[in-house]
Amino acid sequence: MSSEATRSGSSSSGGCPKDHGGRAAAASECPVKHTGLPYKDKQAPFGLPSSIEESAMHPQTPLSDQKIPLSTRREVSSIPRADELRPEEEGRTAPHQPKSSPQWVYPSEQQFYSAMRRKGWQGVDERTIPAVVRIHNAVNERGWTEVQQWERELHGCDNPRLVRFLGRPNDLSPRAWAHTYLLGNRPFDRHDWFVDRGDGKEPRRYVIDFYSDEKATNSAGMYLDVRPALDNPEAFADRMKMFVRDAFPGISNLFRSNPSVPSDGSTPPRSDTSS
Repeated sequence: MSSEATRSGSSSSGGCPKDHGGRAAAASECPVKHTGLPYKDKQAPFGLPSSIEESAMHPQTPLSDQKIPLSTRREVSSIPRADELRPEEEGRTAPHQPKSSPQWVYPSEQQFYSAMRRKGWQGVDERTIPAVVRIHNAVNERGWTEVQQWERELHGCDNPRLVRFLGRPNDLSPRAWAHTYLLGNRPFDRHDWFVDRGDGKEPRRYVIDFYSDEKATNSAGMYLDVRPALDNPEAFADRMKMFVRDAFPGISNLFRSNPSVPSDGSTPPRSDTSS
């Protein structure tokens, strides 16, 4: 399932963190509009912070060469946490997350900026960071909305929870490999999200590939490819079901709107009308 990412706000001033030949972004534009995110040569040798956990590990103190102060306020996401299911070696509490919050908490502008600098970015205009952080948060929210749709439509799970993130920007999934070498469109980032649906089973892994698309209708200039990882037969079946729904919406809607036709396509039991 693919989705264009949306953003929750726009920058009030400043240019793009990446130098586009000296041309600054207009005040009403997203500072990363030009290529989706400020990565070089359509890849991310340094990359932006690959997950909430990675960004949040940085302190809230300004860097020594920082020109303007950045906010240290952290926005609370809509994504529920499932810390008790984390691997023991990683700690039962998500690192750098407030223990009192049942939802994941996004990194602050200062933490995000520090994470970018640690990854090798130089000459970043601090004035663009608030808009970049808003886009980062909105993209995560959109990704979670897609995960919820998979879980709700195929498994009736209305309250999944996110156990942990894993940033894998240099690892191509099989589908991303096909996009890269057959279609010439390489994702600039990848996340693996581990999701609990509250059924007592192992957390389910989702793969999210992030693609740049200058023709995208959203201001972020990107879209997300969200789907369950093919770790088991159930995930394969889910992807086939969603493919049929997307490819043949008329047939899918017929099955879902007709109560006499089970959603799994099986023959409904016949009622006994004899007395």
